[in-house]
Amino acid sequence: MRNFIGIDIGGTTIIFALLKGKKIVKTKKINTPKSKKGLIKVLIKNIKELKGNLKIKGIGIAVAGVLDKEKEKILNSPNLKYLNNFLLAEVLRKKLRLKVTMENDANCFALGEAILGVGRDKKIVFGITLGSGVGGGIVIDSEIYQGAFGGAGEIGHTTIKFDGIKCKCGNFGCFEEYCGKRFFQRKKVSSKELAKRAEKGDKRAKEIFKEYGGYLGIGIANIVNILEPDIIVIGGGIAKAQKHFLEEAKKEAKKRIISPLSKRNLQVKPAKLGEKASVIGLVYLLNQF
Repeated sequence: MRNFIGIDIGGTTIIFALLKGKKIVKTKKINTPKSKKGLIKVLIKNIKELKGNLKIKGIGIAVAGVLDKEKEKILNSPNLKYLNNFLLAEVLRKKLRLKVTMENDANCFALGEAILGVGRDKKIVFGITLGSGVGGGIVIDSEIYQGAFGGAGEIGHTTIKFDGIKCKCGNFGCFEEYCGKRFFQRKKVSSKELAKRAEKGDKRAKEIFKEYGGYLGIGIANIVNILEPDIIVIGGGIAKAQKHFLEEAKKEAKKRIISPLSKRNLQVKPAKLGEKASVIGLVYLLNQF
């Protein structure tokens, strides 16, 4: 049986996984370092720990950002700017003498949910990750749709409010600013704490989640009007509070979806695979080595 190591690098956390064939046998989660040097250090340390004496066929990395797949370069990672124009796979390959492949994290998330999650048996799956930023991935017939130049699915940097807040990408009014972690930071509360308050009947907490759900609904309507997927899957840390905002998001989306058939058949569901969805997508990709 072939052994792999899968790594999901997000803006806040990194998940490491030891894979034996198509099975995840061990995982570890750490905070994402604030520098390139720090990142390389923790990646090498944890890869070596997971590898131990095992023979590793290859390493798969899911990373937040737009990639140049041909050159294996991270072109633009708004929430991990120190990775911009960085050849991460090449650096790890030289230091570890192992085969390394790299993919966008939201693409891996969408693929994992399309293969084994709530998108199973669906032709077109759109995955949205709600966390430090907002990521998007498109899977058609169980294959990642990359677009003409590899940047398809970047829903987080579509504009939903023209006169809005400046995003880390440099533009104003990005979906990410209204449905990522910074939305809650501006409210001076985490989504987790807000969910606790909402559970206790706090009216202000419910109002904030209603506002959040409205913005999410705008983004969902944009996806449906452009792509019309069979299902939209919501994941990421913020999605753990989905029962407080998902119905509002669907309600807002239906106001804005043009096609009556799309509106009637709208499916927006929380991810089934949780934080392991991206790693499971990597498992699928790595087993194609």
